Amino acid sequence: MGETSEIVVLADKATVVKGSWVEGEPYVTPEDLETVLGWQVKPEGLCKNDACIPIGNSINFGEGDYLNLEEAATLVGHPSLSAPEVGMITIGQAHDVRSKALKDRVAPNFTLSDISGVDRSMSDWTGKKRLLVAFSSW
Repeated sequence: MGETSEIVVLADKATVVKGSWVEGEPYVTPEDLETVLGWQVKPEGLCKNDACIPIGNSINFGEGDYLNLEEAATLVGHPSLSAPEVGMITIGQAHDVRSKALKDRVAPNFTLSDISGVDRSMSDWTGKKRLLVAFSSW
């Protein structure tokens, strides 16, 4: 397993967990996986409430039971994008949430910091028209 470092996870909220980057892939402990995704690692697979998804060969395990976070997110229906050069992974909403939002034409709630560093949520402007402008240099 690679050197342990902080991994910034942007999901429903920003979380910092200890983990390792191996060949550009983020590996985290089962406890941190549960914190980030809400799914527990059990002998029957990844489980949440009464639902379990068998892991099989879908997720690579590293030394010390570390799991590949990107593969786990994909297995439970969350898209992800990692940037190992800055130690960050973004995990999107589950497929069913995205599909419902498109069907209902309602944006899911999320929170981001504005240019002044103040956290702003989409729900702050419920009932008002909003324009979200995003920029990326890449």
